[in-house]
Amino acid sequence: MSSFYRKVPLRERSQWHGFRTLAVDGSDLALPDYPDIRQTFGAHSNDSDVSVPMAKLSFLYDTFLDMPIDVQLDGNYSNERELAVNHLSQTGDNDLMLYDRGYYAYWFVLLHTHRQREFCFRLRRNANRQVQQFIDANKKQAIITLEATPGMRQQALEKGLEIVPVQVRLIRIKTSKGSYVLMTSLTDTRRYPAKHFYDLYHLRWRVEEGYKKQKAFLDVEDFSGRTVHSIKQDVHASAMVHALVAMECFAANDYRDPRIEKRKHRYKINFAEAIQSLKRRIIILLTERLNCFDIYKWLKAIATNLTIIKSGRSFERTKVRCRRKKLRKGYKV
Repeated sequence: MSSFYRKVPLRERSQWHGFRTLAVDGSDLALPDYPDIRQTFGAHSNDSDVSVPMAKLSFLYDTFLDMPIDVQLDGNYSNERELAVNHLSQTGDNDLMLYDRGYYAYWFVLLHTHRQREFCFRLRRNANRQVQQFIDANKKQAIITLEATPGMRQQALEKGLEIVPVQVRLIRIKTSKGSYVLMTSLTDTRRYPAKHFYDLYHLRWRVEEGYKKQKAFLDVEDFSGRTVHSIKQDVHASAMVHALVAMECFAANDYRDPRIEKRKHRYKINFAEAIQSLKRRIIILLTERLNCFDIYKWLKAIATNLTIIKSGRSFERTKVRCRRKKLRKGYKV
């Protein structure tokens, strides 16, 4: 993965204010029911009280290139925030981390400060007292120094973190359905205007779409074996294929017909078709050297399979009772 980033010039990669934006999110995986798998990953009961082996998967996801760059797999009852800590070793100085509700914690923010990583969290109203005061005051933005309770300090010390003042910025984002609050380390209000943070946080949704691709297109839960090793192998192989397809789409963009830009709608390369194209050529890619003309024909063919980008869509996320009894309540497809 690092070799790909080294070979692609920074100017050719879309960024947000010069940052590589990386989203972190977790998802559950339904596993085959065998004793070793159940013992290693744990199980969860659904509405019918049927106990099913489940694993927790966490992605560090490049939102512009639309690909996972780090994968963490652990037991069902593992903490997503703890898995996110492991992702930080794969980040750099020019990265901006995006987190959904549930990831915020004082010690986690402190960890980012110590490692000099920029961040943006979406917050719950009850995240802390300062956030509640900010919401009640109906402010658009504010720069604060985080206050920590004795319990928060003790938790940070137990994790080996030195307590230092942490200055953050709170931003209220208004939408047609209400508003929410973001917390970011980017405190320069002139360089990073508050109005730009709506689009920034919206980028985080791409990791959700990444899980959809994993489960709907790459069939990550269609495991090839019955052992713990095969589960881990299949999950990482699926993430690798996902990344390869994203690189394939990135390269194919150079061969798109420029006349498409004049059309009413915007288009992107069809991910499902790109997967099929890679499947037909991956053995050749791994065993032989393709000449430049063959690669050109391949990428040109991919560039002709496009799908419309439907912007501005908004749908209510409704809770639907899962019809497959083997899955636990609340399972995200």
